[in-house]
Amino acid sequence: MDLGFERIDALLAHLGNPQRDLRVVQVVGTNGKGTTAITLAAALEALGHQAGAYLSPHVLSYVERMMVHGEFVSEEEFAAAMGSVIEVADGNNVPATQFELLTAGALKLFSDAGLDFAVMEAGLGARHDATTAASPEMVVLTNVDLDHTQILGDTVEDIASEKLASLDSAKTLVLGTQDPRVVEIARNESERAGTRLIMAVEEPAVLDSPGISAFPGYAARNIQVGVRAAEILTDRRLDADARGQVELRVAGRLPARFERHEVRGVPVVVDGGHNVAGLEAALGAVRSEYGDRPLAVVFGVLKDKDIVGMLPRLCKQAHALLLTRPDNERAADPEWVEREYGPRDLGGRRGRVEMDVGDALAAAVAEMEELDGVVLVTGSLYTAGRVLRNLRGAA
Repeated sequence: MDLGFERIDALLAHLGNPQRDLRVVQVVGTNGKGTTAITLAAALEALGHQAGAYLSPHVLSYVERMMVHGEFVSEEEFAAAMGSVIEVADGNNVPATQFELLTAGALKLFSDAGLDFAVMEAGLGARHDATTAASPEMVVLTNVDLDHTQILGDTVEDIASEKLASLDSAKTLVLGTQDPRVVEIARNESERAGTRLIMAVEEPAVLDSPGISAFPGYAARNIQVGVRAAEILTDRRLDADARGQVELRVAGRLPARFERHEVRGVPVVVDGGHNVAGLEAALGAVRSEYGDRPLAVVFGVLKDKDIVGMLPRLCKQAHALLLTRPDNERAADPEWVEREYGPRDLGGRRGRVEMDVGDALAAAVAEMEELDGVVLVTGSLYTAGRVLRNLRGAA
């Protein structure tokens, strides 16, 4: 990570400023950005416009970073786009970061494809995020909670300010939360920047549309925000049938977002919830989907996350708790987590350490097989990705 716009601005200039060929929408927030972004792009397509979505991070493959016409680009398309951008960066001595290369590559790919809109999911905040260099005409803020506090600030108000720091180029801010702390910051920042503020959640969420049953309950708001943002951009409304088709196109597109599998008759839910709000949403969705069935949790987390805030939520619901290690250099050592926090499940048993994620999943499934229970894999997208490689390979 290397903050600042010097490199991305230079790289885009050397590429011919592809962002100027596109109408750019930036999606910021703590959780739900990916679902909101792909819904927004799909809704724009349903309204007659060609759209692409740039997403962050990926779980299983880099191609998950770029979506055109509702489909991830092919490996060949991704490699060609990134190869040309890297060549330009190297040829002009631009020491771009990985995220800057990806951002520039997505904008170049969308421009070359002749798209009308680029929906850009911010990587971290907005004040120094490379997507802000694309000068979005609309910013969509999904929600704000505590995450990346070492960089963005340790209060909701501080984080909201960071996530709304890209409004200077934006004509419209679409707000997906009614949190009064965030609403106040949004009003102040919109007034400062001369940006129109629209509350996307003043209308009740549509919960009975054709495609909504494919999503966990917490995603309904993200879908609503994405659709509403597209309608505002185009000054048109989707009818019920078109909205249902958008939802069906979006359902299941992003890996590790309440992704359901089954192992030896045991439901296994894989969700990359990596902060307190995301974890609570995943737990709530499990209870909504599976009722009071016993729950085993496979938990692998990065060491810079709010472990002390996440573990109590798990301990209140887990009949078995398996601590494991995500596939990342920033992973928290599960033995350290067990020693430092001593988490216990509902039966009073200490969390069990399984260093290998696959072994942790196998142990959780074996225990729930005896109890007619459910397994939730969570804590990090890196934990989720490791499990999904096994599950999808088995399928």
